[in-house]
Amino acid sequence: MKIVLFSLYFLLLILSPSAYASDSETISLGGELNSGFQRLGSETADLVETPFQIENNNFLITLGVAGAIGLTYIFDRDIQTKLQNTKSSSLDKSADAGSLVGDPFIHLGLAALVYGGGIAADSQKWKETGEMIGEALILSDASSFLIKEASGRGRPIATSGKGNFKPFSFKNDYDSLPSMHTSSSFALASILAATSEHLSTKLLYYSTATFVGFSRMYQNKHWASDVILGAAIGELCGRIVINYHASPSKIGLVPMASSDLAGLSLVGKW
Repeated sequence: MKIVLFSLYFLLLILSPSAYASDSETISLGGELNSGFQRLGSETADLVETPFQIENNNFLITLGVAGAIGLTYIFDRDIQTKLQNTKSSSLDKSADAGSLVGDPFIHLGLAALVYGGGIAADSQKWKETGEMIGEALILSDASSFLIKEASGRGRPIATSGKGNFKPFSFKNDYDSLPSMHTSSSFALASILAATSEHLSTKLLYYSTATFVGFSRMYQNKHWASDVILGAAIGELCGRIVINYHASPSKIGLVPMASSDLAGLSLVGKW
């Protein structure tokens, strides 16, 4: 729940740049809020629809991912046992670092930093990069949270079996599926890789995200299938945001309010 509340706070933070101004234009709070909520609304709709689209074979990809998660689920206990029997002080320290690097709060802070830095430097590229990172993180964190609470899967550190589910129990130890650290890391990696021109840098981003997933399993916080699903969610959210920002036009309805009226506003990107 704290992640979701922080995500909402972050959204207001990055969309409240009324204190910033460039030589060419002043960024208005109302305009940024409208465009920000419009983007998130459209991206959320895309997130719901994309995995089930048949015309572009996305449905086949979804089936493949589901199959990979199901296959991993079969071996969850074996993977967990092997990792817990492979302990060392160096791996302990590395896993601690990996878990820290994968902290969703840190990712949201990074997005705000990139966004604010882009405004301060009058750089549209970095401003939009900050927007994309923030939107991908909000989508992945919110999606992960909803699935976590709906599935109520017990964490390996707290349960005796991989099939221990307590849906909608809202207990800390029953929110294992998916790994939010992993989904957030892959959402971030997806955006950063898309904005990079070098293959080595792209590999670094995804290698780091993968190590975050390994760290969560090594620390016995997640099952392997939790990590696979988290990676899939993060990558999907990242690609949704990238495709939206790359599209030539988007039109949508967003809430609009003033001192004397309330309604809907038609906003778009051309």
